Formats: sequence, C-alpha cells, structure tokens
Amino acid sequence: MKSVFVPFLSLIVVLVLTVAATEPPKALTCEQTKSLMIPCLDYLTKKTCSPTILCCQGLHKLIVSTPTKEEKCAACKCLKKEASHIPNLDVHRANNLPKVCKIDVDYPISKDFDCEK
Repeated sequence: MKSVFVPFLSLIVVLVLTVAATEPPKALTCEQTKSLMIPCLDYLTKKTCSPTILCCQGLHKLIVSTPTKEEKCAACKCLKKEASHIPNLDVHRANNLPKVCKIDVDYPISKDFDCEK
C-alpha cells in the first residue's frame, strides 16, 4: 500500500509547488483539500477511462490555493495520509494526471518526496 500512495502524494505536492497565485485565498483545510481531489478517485482507481472536468478543476484549484510553503506542506501531509486509505490507486495514472488535465509541471515526480521540503 505504501508504494501506491507515495507516488500519488508526490504528484499532488509537485503540482502544488508549480503554481503561484498573485492573491492567494485563505488556506485550505485538510477537508477542503480532500474534497478537491474526490472527483479524481474514479480515474485514479481505474473506474473511469479519463478524469472528469471537476477532477482537473479541483487539481488546479488545489495548486493555486496553496501558494506558501506552509500551505503546500499541509496539503502534502493531508493527501499523504488520505492516499494510504485508497485501495487500488493506480500510480501511473496519478503520475500522469497533470498531463491528462493539461497542467504543466516543471518538476519531476518522485515517490520519495518529502512534504517538509
């Protein structure tokens, strides 16, 4: 299970690190962070062939809503904890979610990503 959720978390953290908002909204709670990614679960667990528009919008909102290092770290830890409870998470789909959602990512995705960095 650990080998499945770490790449998913890494994907989200890398995405969060790639976008900076000019006027950030209030910090997201863990519940808000999770709710943004819920529309992606069917795609990430191979129940659907492609992510929904809501999934890609949620991913984008997560990125722009976590501009500071502290917010990125909190979102990372939240998603890391939640990903450990997702059975059948497809690592390949998680790693390719930004590309499928047409979101540019300038950083490599690593399963060893440290939320504190």
